[in-house]
Amino acid sequence: IRYGKLHFMPYFRSWDLWAGFPSNLAGLQLLKEYMAREIGVEDGEMIVSSKGLHLYGYAKDLAKLRTGLKDYWKK
Repeated sequence: IRYGKLHFMPYFRSWDLWAGFPSNLAGLQLLKEYMAREIGVEDGEMIVSSKGLHLYGYAKDLAKLRTGLKDYWKK
């Protein structure tokens, strides 16, 4: 808590871009909002870092379709 706001600074050793990244951020934000309300402070910033970000092979085609990117990965 700093300046009346609850801030999160989570660190992920390894992060799955397709399945982990969006759901982790959403879950952490909901937790931060809940905790801020319970403590009686405002919701603050979330600064997230990770040592590694990866995309598993099973999600490659899904990610390609969703983003409209060409196939830049080696086969």
